[in-house]
Amino acid sequence: MHPPGIVNWGTTPEDFLQGQTAMIWTTTGNLSNIRNNAGFDFGVDILPENRRRGSPTGGGNFYLFADAPEEQQRAAMQLIRFMTEPEQLARWTIATGYVAPRPEAWETEALQTYVDGFPEAAVARDQLQYAVRELSTYARGQVYEAINDALQGAIVGDMTPAEALADAQAQAEIILAPYR
Repeated sequence: MHPPGIVNWGTTPEDFLQGQTAMIWTTTGNLSNIRNNAGFDFGVDILPENRRRGSPTGGGNFYLFADAPEEQQRAAMQLIRFMTEPEQLARWTIATGYVAPRPEAWETEALQTYVDGFPEAAVARDQLQYAVRELSTYARGQVYEAINDALQGAIVGDMTPAEALADAQAQAEIILAPYR
């Protein structure tokens, strides 16, 4: 059962490690922290399904700005190539728990050895077959805020799920009106 009110997303790993909660849904970026600090056995599984499976994706992105000087763009590309080499991605996955986005990283000796000893590290990777694209829209931050506010309202019981959906849609329509 979910505790009343809103649970602070940022405290869930520590709450789990302290035994204040038995189950959490958190980013894979916490997996190595939990593995290194849990004084108990724990498991990892893919998200449950209702009508279909899903897999939230996210994490850090690399951006190149079109108006940046060419020298900066070249330097940025050099860094991006380095950071996305299979060996670097494998090291990052082992150190953090974040899912390496390139299949070649999972073929490195380091990551294969890691997964052999800690199969939980491959669960999120295996769930990616169910992933869909992230919401991409104009004024994305504002639209996400409207969705999150409505979701919070439904979770705390201030509105029904149907009311929350209608409210989020109405807010999104207002936010996106200038782009029509």
